[in-house]
Amino acid sequence: MKEFVYTARTRSGAPIEGRIAAASSALAVGKLRSQGLDVERIRPVEMPANEAAPARSMLSDAAREVIYPVVSGIPLRDAAMFYRQLATLIGAGLPLFQALSSCEAQTRNARLRGILRDCQTHTMAGGRLSEAMERHRYAFTDLQLAMIRAAEYSGGLDSTLDRLATYLEKELALRRTISRATLYPKLVAFSALFILGKSFFADGMPAISKLIIGSMGKSAYTGGDYLMDTVVVLAVIVGWVIGGIILSRTVLYRSPGARRVLESIKHAIPGIGGVSRGFALTRFGRAFSALYGAGLPMSTAIQAAAEASGSAQIMEGSRRALEAVERGESLSSAFARTGSLSPIVLDMLRTGEQTGNLDYMMEKVADHLESEAETRAYQYSHVFATVVYLCVAFMVGMAIVRFYAGYASGLGG
Repeated sequence: MKEFVYTARTRSGAPIEGRIAAASSALAVGKLRSQGLDVERIRPVEMPANEAAPARSMLSDAAREVIYPVVSGIPLRDAAMFYRQLATLIGAGLPLFQALSSCEAQTRNARLRGILRDCQTHTMAGGRLSEAMERHRYAFTDLQLAMIRAAEYSGGLDSTLDRLATYLEKELALRRTISRATLYPKLVAFSALFILGKSFFADGMPAISKLIIGSMGKSAYTGGDYLMDTVVVLAVIVGWVIGGIILSRTVLYRSPGARRVLESIKHAIPGIGGVSRGFALTRFGRAFSALYGAGLPMSTAIQAAAEASGSAQIMEGSRRALEAVERGESLSSAFARTGSLSPIVLDMLRTGEQTGNLDYMMEKVADHLESEAETRAYQYSHVFATVVYLCVAFMVGMAIVRFYAGYASGLGG
């Protein structure tokens, strides 16, 4: 008999937490439902480990704390395809278990296949899909879990899954847009490293020039020196970048104060700050539209959308806005006082309140903001790439002039 910790609501809507003993989570949920409780979350109580468990537990904890927050193992493309297939199968009348089994057979992602097998077992025992997905927190975002949980309470799981797939497809398109916009500057910076090398900043001679001269036997610079100057330096830079990502997602992003400081620094950078804010507002608008359209309460939809935006400023503004709404203020007025949303988002929010089409208006403003941010991202990326290219050309040109000046001076002597 296992013990489970649960969060549920009574028939009157009051939240309640507690523990219950059962052979499985599905049976635990069944017991709670028989008591008139609507289960929102349930998880097993961690039992004392046996002698062979500490190593596995340490590895599991390390993966949960360091690896999964950075790489969940399920790319956005695979998640979007899974939700689209599941929506189609359920809409065609297949039972949930059979639909999950079909999705498992079609996916190529090993981690997703394992999760789907667990979901099948749980749903066959009478549990909910959201409860099974809850056990794989880093594979599914809070937004995804909230939408599926809402669909299970209100019905219409197929339409909600379809809406979720559409949201993820647009999020994937947004990420690809950012990747395309930054590709050219990355290529220019990469080329600059292999032309100049680290030693250029010490002696003013490009590494590629020293390699050519060394190959002629006129200097002691070898191919190994060139690799140390370029490839090793690139590996160190990549290592620092990966370390920075891990640090930010596992430590800094868990601190609201640290997130606000990092965001303030990023927004202060000319060009990059405006583009970053535009994409954050795009994510907020699109996530709110998907959540609110799926039937979630407004407060829950705003909280999850603010988290999906990735912006500490929007999350803090949403928290203060919801407090004002609870005091009877309109949502648009509350957000206007926080200063966390742009004027165009506030205008569309106000229109949505007046017409009762909040989800539609937020989807439209997200499309507009994405198009605007995409245009600016392309502009700034080309400007940045051109500046880097000119700087590299100037430094190489100065090195050539310095070389021929020294050569001419030697001839004159």
